[in-house]
Amino acid sequence: MTSLRAKFHFVSDSLDAKTTIVKVLTIQLEGEDTIFQFPKEYQRKEDHPKLFDTSVVKNVVKSMKTRGKFRNIWVSLADELKDQYLDEEGNVCFDGIYLDEAPVNPNPALPKFSQSEPVENKSIHSVVKDMILEKFSGKNQNAKVFLNLFVQECNRLKIENTRFPEVLRLFLEGPALDWFLAFLKTHTISRPWEFWQNSFLDTFAELSWAEINYAYTFRYVSGPMLDYALKKINLLLDADPELTPNSQINFIVLGLPYQIRTRINKRDLNSIDQLMSCIRQLENSSTSNNNKNKNSLVIENKSQNKLPNRSEYKPCSYCKDKGFPNRFHPENLCRNKQPSHKENFKNDKIKMVNNLEVQDSISSSDDSKNE
Repeated sequence: MTSLRAKFHFVSDSLDAKTTIVKVLTIQLEGEDTIFQFPKEYQRKEDHPKLFDTSVVKNVVKSMKTRGKFRNIWVSLADELKDQYLDEEGNVCFDGIYLDEAPVNPNPALPKFSQSEPVENKSIHSVVKDMILEKFSGKNQNAKVFLNLFVQECNRLKIENTRFPEVLRLFLEGPALDWFLAFLKTHTISRPWEFWQNSFLDTFAELSWAEINYAYTFRYVSGPMLDYALKKINLLLDADPELTPNSQINFIVLGLPYQIRTRINKRDLNSIDQLMSCIRQLENSSTSNNNKNKNSLVIENKSQNKLPNRSEYKPCSYCKDKGFPNRFHPENLCRNKQPSHKENFKNDKIKMVNNLEVQDSISSSDDSKNE
């Protein structure tokens, strides 16, 4: 007599940000079409110790180290497993608790309840994490380009139009966020998206002459040249989204230093990607040349600053005359050094002047006495 078998559905899920665990979600007896699902509080390994102790399930757990994987495994129900998953009449249960049937799904390998949650039931913050869009502040940015990208991302993630204003708030900062809060105070969040869109474009669509001038006159000053080129192209597209690729190349190259422009062959540039590749190659070559020059300067400085041999040092002659030989220090800083002739002359002159003043005072006092 063959033993009874059951198909178990295992998935790897997250316990926390760092821990991945394997859960058992459903059970289906061999020859039966009905699939039963375990309650969420009874899906972990600790709730099925006998099942996870079998060799088949152990190998399954070893192969499911990454989150999001699933396996459907047939397991023979031995006596100890029958007592846990079947009642006396052969009905499916779990430790005496009768299980609910899983929702019908065309793909039996992926139960319906394990699929991703619909977008309309997700929180706004969880949806925003999947959007690829830079925040809008209203400074040196094109509002039309930003809004088009915003709508494209919302459509890609299947976000309804009624939720566009909520999502838009999370991609605004600075003056743009102030506009949103002011608009929200005078209107409700339930206003149609077209109403929000028109107000946003009326406020931020037109760039000032200063912003346009900044985009076209932005030049390379310092730092990586590739960073300059990427920022320049973003500024140009914000100023004029319809700018041709050839014009973009011209404006980017004209903002580079003269010695770099002369090394770029215009005939070889047919696209922006080729220009970026050329700039990166020039940057790498200039960096390697600078490193070679620095290394040569360091070697030269080391050779120039090399300390002389010990034999080149001489002991201080002043200390030697005073009976202190083998003292090595600069002679001009020696404390035993005698004052120079000029200093002696200066001191003698000061003393002579002082003596003359004393004699004059004495003679004047003698004259007064004689009178």
